[in-house]
Amino acid sequence: MSSEFFNQVQYGKETTKGTPVACTQMFLGQMPPIKSDRKPTYPKEHFGARADAFRSVIHQRIYANTLSVEHGAFQHLPFLFSSLKGAVTPVEQTTGEGDYLWAFSPSMTATNAPDAFTLRFGDDAQAYIAEYCMIERIRISGQVSQGMEASPVKLEVDFFGRQIAESTFTAALSPRTLEPLNSKFARLYLDTSWAGVGGTELSNALRSFDIEIIIGVHPKFAGSTEPTFNQHAEGVLSIIGTFGIEGGSAAADIFAAHQDNDFVVARLNIAGGVIGAGDPYDLTIDFGGTYEDAQPVSGADRGDNLANFVLHGIASKADSNKLMQVNCTTNHNAY
Repeated sequence: MSSEFFNQVQYGKETTKGTPVACTQMFLGQMPPIKSDRKPTYPKEHFGARADAFRSVIHQRIYANTLSVEHGAFQHLPFLFSSLKGAVTPVEQTTGEGDYLWAFSPSMTATNAPDAFTLRFGDDAQAYIAEYCMIERIRISGQVSQGMEASPVKLEVDFFGRQIAESTFTAALSPRTLEPLNSKFARLYLDTSWAGVGGTELSNALRSFDIEIIIGVHPKFAGSTEPTFNQHAEGVLSIIGTFGIEGGSAAADIFAAHQDNDFVVARLNIAGGVIGAGDPYDLTIDFGGTYEDAQPVSGADRGDNLANFVLHGIASKADSNKLMQVNCTTNHNAY
């Protein structure tokens, strides 16, 4: 009998996409249900019996699933953004302190060379492997608790891989120490241009955030000798953010900007503790767009009005089609 307590997920960056590698880290989150990579079809045919079909056929296969972390940490971030922009070399900010800045600013006109990884997952009864895995959607969300309850940042990624097969775990991997992402330390900035991004904070206002990034990376199937996808391609990048704030003058200003269809550049910043004697842990997501929706009064909490707004990312022609940039600082230089 297998046990939930022995569930684990491991990953390793592939040197050659599609060639499995030994894993280098545990993915510390929730192991999803293990799904199949193939779906049989049952041709409806006449064969002289009272039944619809007498055979099943499998033509192609692909593995797709979702990884999630209820209590996200800064150490998760480079892996999450590895398909937004691959081949990123982190830069130590303070010599000898291990405070590595990862810059994920995707190009809107050239390839972003997204990374692929090998995934191993399972329990004490059986481990499985999926190679050529790539992330296609990232969701980062959080809500500030109004009491002593936790305010975690939830991380979620959809990915696809070539196929699933029985395998074994990479031995001798241990959980790394994590620095938690805390929604209470999230800060929101709204400015009117990329040149001024991060200049104007909505102080004492942010209650919740939910940012979804569609990376556009997708598998491509073509005729060949194998039933799996042949290669991947990069498609359209998109980003959208939903924010909950305290009602008041800031909410009224956002509603007016929505009515006027004004361009806005948002910054969501979450800081953590200091790394050694260097820079602090940090996540900064910047993106420009216009307000798809704005509700200056969307509800109330203990007599205080609340507001919601949705910022839909669009490219800025004035800034070389810039759409978004993501930077994170953590204590490791390899995901």
